[in-house]
Amino acid sequence: MVKKSSNVNFYIGLSLSNSTNYDSSVCVLDRSQKILYLDKFYYTQDIELFFNSSPYVNNSLISVSVPYDNSLLEGKWRIHSKNYKMLGDYFKVNRHKWTKRLSNRMCEFLLNLNQEENKQVIRCDINQLRQAYGLSAHYLLRTSPDCKSLQNSLKIKYGFNQLPDNMLSASSLEAIVCAMFAQYVSQGNETILGYEFEGLDVLLKPM
Repeated sequence: MVKKSSNVNFYIGLSLSNSTNYDSSVCVLDRSQKILYLDKFYYTQDIELFFNSSPYVNNSLISVSVPYDNSLLEGKWRIHSKNYKMLGDYFKVNRHKWTKRLSNRMCEFLLNLNQEENKQVIRCDINQLRQAYGLSAHYLLRTSPDCKSLQNSLKIKYGFNQLPDNMLSASSLEAIVCAMFAQYVSQGNETILGYEFEGLDVLLKPM
């Protein structure tokens, strides 16, 4: 568990997607909850480059969302699942882990960042954080109305007046929420251990 520390000067939130087909975002907050950095990435190498080269990573607490694995079943499974065709022994249903709910993207890198490079890294559930911060979705998740509602809520309720009038991406807004949680944890506030995922604790914010 993360203990309160006066050495943490920056709070980094990473809203991580499950693949390079979708955007991920990084947000850096300072102690006064001012946004110092907000950017969007697609490739894993670019995210790793940020954590390996950015000066913000030193003396920081990093909060990374656990992405949901929403990969679709491949065509072969759809063909074999038809009720008029028997499943043969040659086809293994779980071969591609289609029942898996969480994506392990970047888990090895984040674990190495935490253990070998002595950076403070925690995992979080973005949907649980939105509920805990009173930012629950009133619309379908990640749609334009939902993003607009979330952005306005961050402005009005949490004082992020520096956010632009034009709408940010869903991942950028979620990265801000992750960074807010990193600050919350760093201040020694109460958290709940949800579960462990690939060697790192997934912390929950009390409702």
